[in-house]
Amino acid sequence: MSEKITNPVTVAASVDSDSESGIPGTIKLVDANNELVLQESGDVILTPQPTSDPEDPLNWSKWRKLKAIVLSHLYTIAIAWSSAAVYSILVPISVSTDLSVADLNGGSGTMLLFFGWGVLIWQPIAVTYGRRGVFLLSLLGTVAISAWTAHAPSYASWVSTRVLLGLVGAPIEVVPELVVTDLYFTHERGLHIGIYMFCLAGGNYLAAVFCGIINDQMGWQWVMYWCSIINAVVFVLLLFFYEETDYYRHTGFEASGQNLTATNENDAEAAASHKPRKTYLQKLKLFNYISERPNEFWVYTYRPLVMFWTFPIVLWASCYHGVAVLCFNALNATASVILSAEPYNFSSTDVGLAYISPLIGAIIGAIWSGKISDYICLRIARNNKDGLREAEYRLWAAIALCIVPPVGLIVWGVGAAQHVHWFGIVFGMGMMGFALTTGGGIMIGYIIDCYKELAGSTMSSLNIMRCTMAFGFGYAVTPWWNATGTQNTFITWAVLVLVLFASWIPMYIWGKKLRIRSKERYWEQVKSGVGIH
Repeated sequence: MSEKITNPVTVAASVDSDSESGIPGTIKLVDANNELVLQESGDVILTPQPTSDPEDPLNWSKWRKLKAIVLSHLYTIAIAWSSAAVYSILVPISVSTDLSVADLNGGSGTMLLFFGWGVLIWQPIAVTYGRRGVFLLSLLGTVAISAWTAHAPSYASWVSTRVLLGLVGAPIEVVPELVVTDLYFTHERGLHIGIYMFCLAGGNYLAAVFCGIINDQMGWQWVMYWCSIINAVVFVLLLFFYEETDYYRHTGFEASGQNLTATNENDAEAAASHKPRKTYLQKLKLFNYISERPNEFWVYTYRPLVMFWTFPIVLWASCYHGVAVLCFNALNATASVILSAEPYNFSSTDVGLAYISPLIGAIIGAIWSGKISDYICLRIARNNKDGLREAEYRLWAAIALCIVPPVGLIVWGVGAAQHVHWFGIVFGMGMMGFALTTGGGIMIGYIIDCYKELAGSTMSSLNIMRCTMAFGFGYAVTPWWNATGTQNTFITWAVLVLVLFASWIPMYIWGKKLRIRSKERYWEQVKSGVGIH
């Protein structure tokens, strides 16, 4: 850079626009020569730039941030637990209720559909009125519906509980991700998105582990009661200890040719007077409506759908994430049937314990898609002479997805068909468990890197697509499996997954060109604060 930015309250948009004329997803991440007068951590530029307000979540102490993010993750685990409680006990539920495994999987697929489309209701509420109230209402609804599920033996009642569970649990798909963007800077988000993805997958796998034991000891109805108890406990914790992380930075954008500048009114206000810190009760308000912020409630109900054809990267990343979810669904739909049949004859407890393997895979995937992908992005940016970070740098971590999940599908499916030792197919479960956290973590991080100012809408778009794909797969998986057999089915899936996961390569090559094409539309939407024109 040949010229310093001398305004210390200039936010990331000015950095974005400096060398690369405002290309979304291209930022100056490393300032090795101290050329910028911006807040930095070592040689890493803080993006977005924090304000002077102590109540700005970016300025919170480590302990205050940790408390908020841990409670957000507990919410994720609790809702994920309830959504996946049945996967290791499909056969016992089928025997008890006379519902077929296909019916049960179909109901779960419907639940996932509403997990995705429910964000069109919850995300506008979370963006307009804050995260805290959404968390609490979601948990309270899950408590009631989980208890009802224990008394839902007919197909109609089963599907009804799944639909409602998807609707009230839908905030899990977008609000915890918003909390990460509320609390952390760009170079920190990969780690915390990775942890979020682990909590999402880990909640599912932990449920499978313990619900098998609960079923054998207490019956499948108590599996549902324990879902209610867990969500009730987390509700109480959030009610008294989770404070709102939503914050409006009053960032105004002005376009001049291809350049964008931004100033922050909060800093000017803070330099005239010291803002008082919030009291305990103020921190625990149920909703947090900010009157100065443009009210975009209705815009957020349709904008996630518009994102698909306006920003092709969002469509691609959403489908890519959906493929990772299908690996997870393929495992859940078949695990109870395969492991409880000959030659394995696993009890519900044994089936549940087998889910420790994908839980370990999810931990490895969270580290890979989080800490490792952050390191890759920062390392490449530091090696660049200009210190720029391109959003596509995060896609290098997708190499692992071209190897681990396809091999896992073959080890699981072919191994089960050939009756290999149980350790072999359980090892394959772990490889499939790697897919969900890795694919989700990389794609969420990539989308936020590309279009961080519209993160709420892009996250909703991503989750609508992946949950719609999971819905379709939930109805197709059992008939497909029955028609082609275990070995052929999983070989076919492995090939498809390999081809689709390898699509990161052309996106790495041409992704920046797509971002350049979308530049004017993107900044116009950010600047106007209303729908896409």
